[in-house]
Amino acid sequence: MIGELATWYLFLAGAGAGALLVTAVLEALTPFEVRCCEAVGPADAAVRNGFARIASRIAMPAAPRAPFPQFFGPAYGVGLIAVVVGALCLLADLGRPDRLLRLLFAPTLSFISVGVWLLMALGLCAGLLCAVWVFGAARIPRGLVAAVRIGCALCAVAVMTYTGLLLASIQAVPFWHSAWLPLLFVASDISTGIGLVVAAVVLCGGDGPFRTTLLRIKQWDAAAIVIEAICLALLLLSAYFQGTTARESATMLLSGSVAPQFWIMVVATGLVFPFLAERLGRLGSQRMMLSVSAALLISCFFLRWCVVQVGMAPDVAAAVMVALGAG
Repeated sequence: MIGELATWYLFLAGAGAGALLVTAVLEALTPFEVRCCEAVGPADAAVRNGFARIASRIAMPAAPRAPFPQFFGPAYGVGLIAVVVGALCLLADLGRPDRLLRLLFAPTLSFISVGVWLLMALGLCAGLLCAVWVFGAARIPRGLVAAVRIGCALCAVAVMTYTGLLLASIQAVPFWHSAWLPLLFVASDISTGIGLVVAAVVLCGGDGPFRTTLLRIKQWDAAAIVIEAICLALLLLSAYFQGTTARESATMLLSGSVAPQFWIMVVATGLVFPFLAERLGRLGSQRMMLSVSAALLISCFFLRWCVVQVGMAPDVAAAVMVALGAG
């Protein structure tokens, strides 16, 4: 049902969308006058008040102000790269070029079709924002940039939610067919997105001027980890009340063949270690920041891998076939 490439798509697209959402929110929270400088000409200066003044400011080009390109450039860039690679994994999983053409030129409301268009929209928005901060595209009106930033944030939320809904829509797998799965993936994607942003900024040398910002968003990550842990617990708890098949999947996750990866790679690496490091204030060095970011990335992938595996295991598949009357 779900191949290896699809698992990589769930990981990369979700993590990239999380990074883009975090970056767009941080940009919106930074006052415009602090992060950009307007290109004011004589005609612009003559407009003094009223609606004309507002319209002039919206249409006015603006250039990024140093040192903010060192932060927003890598942050948007890493999110864009992750989303693009995730989209390539999804397209490769389709197997045939004619399927892609059908999705593009004869779109339907299927989950795959909606997912492809969401990824395209997110990629376009992120590409423009990345160009603004990396290449300093000062001729783009600030109003357009603001609209694209809002579109980027909305598309990022949609992509993160979609990656969970893609599995939750498969009713044949009761463990996946839960309202808690999309919420779990969204919380995990936001947490991993924060890790991606921090890693990108640190590796590109922008952590010096933005050290306080990086430490602050790591506190956001601690809250995201708590929400992720709660959603994971509720997903497992609800599985025990969904019937034999879902209970079998939950048992396999907790004490079965997938348990080592779940407890070590997901719980210990992605929940316990980052939370303790962030809450105990152990993020003073670049090495620790990168270690926490790497742990979040590893956990994000293995969470999806574990969820996919327990839904496709032979025992669970047999139970599904029996439930469908094919056993």
